[in-house]
Amino acid sequence: MQIHLLNCASMRPFFPPVRAATCCLLIETNEGLALVDIGFGIGDITSPTKTMRRFQALMRSPRDPEETAWHQVRRLGYSPDDVRHIFLTHLHLDHSGGLPDFPTASVHIFRPELEASLRPRGLLRWIYPHEHWAHGPRWVVYDAPRPGAWFGFDAIEAVAGLDPEMRIIPLVGHAPGHCGVAVRTDKGWLMHCGDALPFGGLASSPPEAISRLLIGPHVPRLRALALEQGERIRLLPAHIPLQMLTGWKSQVET
Repeated sequence: MQIHLLNCASMRPFFPPVRAATCCLLIETNEGLALVDIGFGIGDITSPTKTMRRFQALMRSPRDPEETAWHQVRRLGYSPDDVRHIFLTHLHLDHSGGLPDFPTASVHIFRPELEASLRPRGLLRWIYPHEHWAHGPRWVVYDAPRPGAWFGFDAIEAVAGLDPEMRIIPLVGHAPGHCGVAVRTDKGWLMHCGDALPFGGLASSPPEAISRLLIGPHVPRLRALALEQGERIRLLPAHIPLQMLTGWKSQVET
């Protein structure tokens, strides 16, 4: 099994003044390739909507097609058709843009998140871009996680028989159906926590009130999990400092 850590959307906002990478995972499985989150897509770069142009201007994203998952899959020697599964932590515009680039892949999502994206209200219409799923993805929708089934966290087994094993871990807060996606590796478990962790991961300690407002209530539980399990579980945030990408790759890639 091979795991690759991809940056599928660089961001350099003036405030906060950070240089950020958007983390996605590319995983070899017994059923082809799986992506966890997908960042900006080709359409977001070549023909962005007005909303996407505003977001990219606000984030000062370089709009580099080479950062899209489609191009990175090809650079790694695979075909985009090899991507059979896409697991999404949530459907916000910086996490779901590449869906149209892999139209034949099965897209795995927690039902509350899919429902929120299909019927967004108010400001949610800005962050749930319908053009990312207007092509009609092959949704695989999950309900009813098993209570406490993954190290005390509620969990859903994703794709019975998939090797490596993968779990969908509801971490609702940043989005109505936000989830982590955990994959069993030779070194233990690696969980992409999406935006349930702050920028930079557990090394970052934003004020609790701001953290709960922006990313949800799960940081204390995730921190406790990391302390209890040590090297058996690695927790990856959706956004990390761009200059630390190489270091994170060495921790994640197997």
